Amino acid sequence: MLPLDLVLVRHGQSEENLADTMSRRGDRSFFTPEFGGRHSREYRLTDTGILQSQIAGRWLRQNVPMPFDRFFVSDFIRAKETAAHLQLPGANWRVDYELRERDQSFVNNSPGFGHNYPSELEQYRYPFDPFLSYPAGGGESIATLCLRARIGILAKLEKECQGHERVIVVCHGHTMRAIQINLEGLGHDDFVRLNASKEPADRILNCQILWYSRCDNKTLDFDNSRYITVRSVCAAGLVGDYGWRRINRHLCSDEELLAEVEKYPRILKG
Repeated sequence: MLPLDLVLVRHGQSEENLADTMSRRGDRSFFTPEFGGRHSREYRLTDTGILQSQIAGRWLRQNVPMPFDRFFVSDFIRAKETAAHLQLPGANWRVDYELRERDQSFVNNSPGFGHNYPSELEQYRYPFDPFLSYPAGGGESIATLCLRARIGILAKLEKECQGHERVIVVCHGHTMRAIQINLEGLGHDDFVRLNASKEPADRILNCQILWYSRCDNKTLDFDNSRYITVRSVCAAGLVGDYGWRRINRHLCSDEELLAEVEKYPRILKG
């Protein structure tokens, strides 16, 4: 059984996040040989990332009943550093490699690859599907990452955790999205929508918090088998707290299926 509450936290701003942001603004000076000579696993938090982690930790201490029963963290350095700076009472972290960020092949092994070698990256884009396609050079598609989240992460929590426990997991944006897709019964089109959305509540920013619960605090409804509410919070930025949202797992009628089908033009009509 999944724990009563599952709190997911994305790491704070990393060195790679900062370098990518500056590169998109035209400043590629951060991508030095020394910087690019590391696998993305090794990047540390920036000063901003440390502050974000401390702010997120304060929000958790003020809003989530303490202490947590179990603590899980990705074995990537930026996640470990974030977890430590949350300063949660009784923290005793289990480092789990299954919580690592999505494998994006060239992007992981050659930081700034997409910005420094746009023509090489472009050849992997067509035909491109953001959910199904693999990154440049291989790695994991989002669909493959969702499978890892199901088998390597959630199945482990179901096996090891008790139904009354509160559990915190510190990991990465894509990993959190894959867990979200599993927990909320989402799919291909949902990921595409969320990935393209400009709505702050749909995004997973640095130190974003997704708090899942099997209890609805408003109605006091309770479910023994799945999460029924989720709360999205970005305590470390300008986004804020979007409150609790009921998880509605949508089933499609024939008409809805056909309406979706019609969005894709048929080329061959024989």
